[in-house]
Amino acid sequence: MPLNLVVCVKQIPNPDLQFQIAPGGLDIRRETLNYKVNGADEYALEAAVRLKEKHGGRVVAITAGPKRAETVLREALAKGADEAVRVAYDDPAAFDVGRVARLLAAAIRTIPHDLVLTGVQSDDLINSATGALLAGLLGLPHASVVTNVDVRDGGLEVTSELEGGLQRVASMPRPALLTIQFGANVPRYAPLPAIMKASRQPIKEVASSEVSLPYTFKVRRLIPPPSKGGAELIPGKADEQAKRLAQLFREKGFARG
Repeated sequence: MPLNLVVCVKQIPNPDLQFQIAPGGLDIRRETLNYKVNGADEYALEAAVRLKEKHGGRVVAITAGPKRAETVLREALAKGADEAVRVAYDDPAAFDVGRVARLLAAAIRTIPHDLVLTGVQSDDLINSATGALLAGLLGLPHASVVTNVDVRDGGLEVTSELEGGLQRVASMPRPALLTIQFGANVPRYAPLPAIMKASRQPIKEVASSEVSLPYTFKVRRLIPPPSKGGAELIPGKADEQAKRLAQLFREKGFARG
C-alpha cells in the first residue's frame, strides 16, 4: 500500500561554531553563522525515503523557518523527498517549541499523511518535544526513540530504544507519528544530478497561521556557562607524568595508598 509520508526537518546553526550572545542578551549572534540540517532529522528523512522505496507513495518534507531554511528542504529533495513545504516563520531563534509545533500542525493538517516522522530531538535546543506535541495536536498515536519501522496491514510495528540497551516492540494503527532515533539507519548522500534537480524544484511557502497559545513565553536573558578552569598540564616523561597523576588521585581522594 503506498504511503503518504510527511517528515519534519529543522535548520540549526552549525554546532561546530563558536557562539556569542547578541547585544541585548536575548539570542545568539547570527550574522556570521552558517547552518545545517538537524542531525536527528537526517535519520527521519532516510526512514521516510526507505519506506517510500519499499512501499511506494510520496514524501513531503516540511519545515518552519525563514527563507534561509529552504536549503534544508532542497537537501531533502535531493535525498528523495518529492515535495517541500516551508511554513514562513521569521523568528530566527524560535525558542518557543509550542508555537512551532502548532504552526507545523496547522500545515500538516492540509497534507495527506499516513505517517509523520520527526527526529528524536534538535541539536540546538534539545527539547525532544516537537514530535510529541505534534502528535497531541494532530490527534495521532505516537512512539518515540524509534529505531525500526515495519508496515503491517492497516498499521505499523515499531521498535523503540529504551534505557539500558532494552528495546520495546509495539503495534500501532495508521496514521501515526514517530520520532526517529540517532543511528536508526545510515543517511544517504545526495548524488550531484539530484542536487542539481533539487535546486530547480519549487518549494511551497505557506503563511504562518494565527496561533492562540495558553501561555506566555519570553526569553529574559541568555547567559554563557561560567568558565570553571582548573585544568593542569603535567610535564615530563611518561613515568614522571604517571607518578604525578597517581599523586593527584591520592590528593583528591580517588585512590588509596
